[in-house]
Amino acid sequence: MGLFDTVKLYDDVRLPEYPDGVPPADEVAWQTKGIDRPEMGTFRITASGRLLKEEWHSEEVPPEDREYASRDDVDEDDPLYMAGCLRTVHDGWIERDDFHGRFQITSSFESVDPVVTYEVTFTHGQLERFERVR
Repeated sequence: MGLFDTVKLYDDVRLPEYPDGVPPADEVAWQTKGIDRPEMGTFRITASGRLLKEEWHSEEVPPEDREYASRDDVDEDDPLYMAGCLRTVHDGWIERDDFHGRFQITSSFESVDPVVTYEVTFTHGQLERFERVR
């Protein structure tokens, strides 16, 4: 299994040979392990064929705002006390105009083949093509 990144497509991005009877491609959270080192990050492919990477930071959540830490039956020694102690804050998107190469995006759907995979090709930061490989 391991780490992966999520790739989201803008609504004007079209995938060739896209299966019938599944959610639109822009509503699917595609997975990849082929952009840089996977770090559970999020990328977007725009309608104009650019690759964007989400920038974010973490903020501490005070105990009184955590689901379990604020309960009377959970004290600081209980592992549940730390659940939800950090939140992710979106800082924006940066353009990956340096990306040159190929990677695969994959998703699974109950109504079709277990896994649908596309190979994505970028040349110097610009999308060249999607090719369905599975």
